[in-house]
Amino acid sequence: MVTPRTQELLQRLGYTSLYPPQAKAIEAGVERGESVLVSTPTASGKTLVGLIAIVNSLVPGGGKAFYTVPLRSIAMEKREDFRVLEAMGYEVGISIGDYEEKAVRGDVVITTYEKLDSLLRNEPSLLEKIRVLVVDEVHYVGDPERGPVLESLLARVLSSSRPQLVGLSATIPNAEEIAGWLGAKLVQDSWRPVPLYEGVYKRGKIYYSDGRVKEVKEETGLADLDLVIDSSEEGGQVIVFSQSRRRVVQLATRASRFSSRLSFDKRAAREAAAEIAMSEGPKALKEELQKLVLSGVSYHHAGLSNEQRRAIEEAFRRGGLAAIYSTPTLAAGVNLPARRVVVEEYSRYEEGLWKPISVAEYKQLAGRAGRPGLDPYGEAVIVASSDDEPEELLEEYVRGEPERAESRLEGLRELRHIVLGLVASGVRGKKSIYAVLERTLYAYQSSPSEVKRKASKALEDLRSWGLVEGADELRATPLGQEVARNYLDPLTVPRLREALGKIKGASELELALLISLMPDMTTFPVSKREEEELMDEVLSLSTQLFDAIDWQEPSEVKAVKAALVLRAWVEEVPEDEILKKYNVGPGDVALLVDNASWISSGLSRIVKLLEAPAGLAEGLKLMEVRIRHGVRPELLPLVAIPGVGRVRARRLYAAGYRSIQDLLLARPEDLMKVPGIGPQTVRAIMDFLGREEGPRGGRGLEGYIE
Repeated sequence: MVTPRTQELLQRLGYTSLYPPQAKAIEAGVERGESVLVSTPTASGKTLVGLIAIVNSLVPGGGKAFYTVPLRSIAMEKREDFRVLEAMGYEVGISIGDYEEKAVRGDVVITTYEKLDSLLRNEPSLLEKIRVLVVDEVHYVGDPERGPVLESLLARVLSSSRPQLVGLSATIPNAEEIAGWLGAKLVQDSWRPVPLYEGVYKRGKIYYSDGRVKEVKEETGLADLDLVIDSSEEGGQVIVFSQSRRRVVQLATRASRFSSRLSFDKRAAREAAAEIAMSEGPKALKEELQKLVLSGVSYHHAGLSNEQRRAIEEAFRRGGLAAIYSTPTLAAGVNLPARRVVVEEYSRYEEGLWKPISVAEYKQLAGRAGRPGLDPYGEAVIVASSDDEPEELLEEYVRGEPERAESRLEGLRELRHIVLGLVASGVRGKKSIYAVLERTLYAYQSSPSEVKRKASKALEDLRSWGLVEGADELRATPLGQEVARNYLDPLTVPRLREALGKIKGASELELALLISLMPDMTTFPVSKREEEELMDEVLSLSTQLFDAIDWQEPSEVKAVKAALVLRAWVEEVPEDEILKKYNVGPGDVALLVDNASWISSGLSRIVKLLEAPAGLAEGLKLMEVRIRHGVRPELLPLVAIPGVGRVRARRLYAAGYRSIQDLLLARPEDLMKVPGIGPQTVRAIMDFLGREEGPRGGRGLEGYIE
C-alpha cells in the first residue's frame, strides 16, 4: 500500500502499477525517509524512486531536495521529467554551469555533481536545508574524472545532519559495499521492462548467450551495416557504438549509401535536416549532417553542438533515423534506447596502446537496447574481430561481471581540492576535516589512517602555496578563499606563478596561453604534423612566446593548440575555418569556451593577489567576456542583446549599427534589411531596448513585424 502522496504522483504520471524494483524500494522504506541504494538495469524505473522520496519527505516550501547527475545533458532531460512536481506544488529549479533557472530558490533543484559541490562551498548553510539528496548514476564514484567530486560531496553529506539519501545506479558487483558506505538499504533487482538478448556477431551469424544462433544476410560484407539492415527490415532502430569520432563519421557516411535498404520516417528526417540547417556551426559540417540525416542515418559525438545533437536524438525518437553511429558519450548521456545496440569496437587507443573497454562500459552500452512500450525485446551485439572467437567474447563481456566501483581519491590533486574546499567553507579544525575525510569511500575501502596521512601531505602543499595557514586551527588565506570560491584546482596557483615567469605581456595569444596552461583547462590531442604547424603559427605571431614554450613537453604543446583555437574564436574566425585548420568541432569549441571563460574569470581575481604585471587582471576580465561571446572588443555592446550572437553582431556593425545608441535610433524596417536580421531578432532588439514603437513616435512595432 502506497502513501497518498505517492498515489497522487503515480496518477499524474499515468502509472497503473509499479515495476518490481520500485515496489522493492517502497518495501525498503523510501516513503518513510529511509536511505536506499537502487542498483538495477537501465530503464527499470529508478528515477521514479527518487521522485517518491521527494514527495514523501519534502513539503513544498519546507527545506530542499537536490537531484544531482554527472552530465548537463542528463540534467536538462530530468528537468522535463520533473514537471510533474510543479503540478504537485513544488518549485523546481536547475543549476548547471552558468545556466540557472530559479537556481537554489526552488524546493527541488537539479544539478550536476560539480555544481552542487560548488554551491555547498559557497553557501555551507545550504547543507542543513537539504531533506532529500538523490544521486543519479552513483556508480560514477568510480569514474576517474567525476568520481573524486562525487565522493567528496557525499562524504560531506554523510558527516552532516544526514538527509535522506537515494542512490540510483546501474548494476555493480560491489553494490553491498557502496550501500554500506552510504548507510543505505540495498535494493537490487535484475528486472528489465524489455528482455535483453546479448550476443556476438561473426561471419554472418549472431551467437547468443542462450545458445541460439541467428543467420544475418551478408549483403554488404560490412558487419555493422549488415546488422543495421537486418534490424531495420524487422522494424527496429540501431545504435552502433565505436570508440573514435573519425570512425563513427566514416561508418555513418558509408551506411548512407545504402539508404534505399533502410526503413525510416522520411518526413521526420526532413524536419531534422531543416533544424540542423538552422543550427549554429560550420556550414560544411551542417551540410554533411543534413545529407546523412536525409538518408536515414547520422553520427553523434561530443564535437557536435548541443543543438545538432538534440535534433539527431529527436529524429531518432520519431523514427526519422534507422541508425545512429555514436561514440560511447551517447550511452552516458541522454535516454535514447534502440531495438539493437551494436558494439562495433571493444578496444580503444589510449596512451599509445590499444586497450580493451571494461565490462562495465560494455554493460552501459548494452543497456541502451530495447525501447519500453515499442520493442518486444532488445539486442546487444558485439562485432568480433578476425582474431577473436564469439565464445571468448561471450565469456568476457556478456557473462563477465562489471568491475567494482572503487574510490578515485587516492591522488593528492583530488585531496588538495577537497581539503581547501572544506577549510574555505568553515571546516577549520584538523579533526573536523579528518572526520569528513573518514567518511569517504577511500577511507571505507582502505583505512582512515591512510586518508589522514595523505591529507596531511595535501595540507603541506596548500600551506606552501599560500592557500592555507595555521596549525590545528586552519584558515584559508585570501588567495585560498578566491581559489575555492571559483572552484579552481589549487594547483592553479603554482602553475600560474610558473606561467607568469614565461608570459610577460597581455596580448590575445598570451592571455589565451596563460588560461590554457591551467590544470582545469580543456585541451586537444596534437599529432606530430600538427605540432610543426603550431610551431610555425606561434613563431609567426611572437618569437618571444615561441622561445618561452617548452616544445618537448606534450601537455604544453596541447595548451598551445587550445590557446590558438581560443585566439581564433575571439578574433571571430568562422567555425568552418576553425574546424578545417584545427580539427575542432562546434561541440569542442563550446566546451573550450565554457572552461576558458570560467578559468579566465577566476584568474582575473587571483592575479590581483599575486605579483602580476599591471593591467593583467583587467585583460583577463575583458578576455572572459570576449571568450564567452567569441567577438572582438568593439562588438561587446551588441552581443549583450539576447538573440544577437557573434555573426549577427558583426553584420549589424558592418551596416553602421555600432552601439546601443545607434539601435535606439534605428527603424525596425531598416534593421531587417541587414542580412541575417529577421523579425524575431528585431523583436529581441526592441524588447531589450524597451521600445514598443518605432522611433519618433511612428507606427507600433507590430506595424513592422508580422
